[in-house]
Amino acid sequence: MSKSIKQLLPAENHVTLREFSRGPARCFEDAPVAVVSKGRPVGYLLSPELFETLTFLMAQIKDPVLVKEELNLSDAWLNQVVGGQDV
Repeated sequence: MSKSIKQLLPAENHVTLREFSRGPARCFEDAPVAVVSKGRPVGYLLSPELFETLTFLMAQIKDPVLVKEELNLSDAWLNQVVGGQDV
């Protein structure tokens, strides 16, 4: 069951993989941007603030150590999230 980009992302915030490869810095916006190839998302561009918020929220519902490992985050991130608690 494939979904089009418009079904997956409610806004028009998407760029093709070719557009992204020609000028990645120009593709970032204030909202998430889907990078698409053949009409399907291959990745998403997020602002640093949104990425930090999402990782923090993930750590609230999932083991922060697992989140750190899955996303290859730093020990400093883990210490900040757990606030000195034993992990």
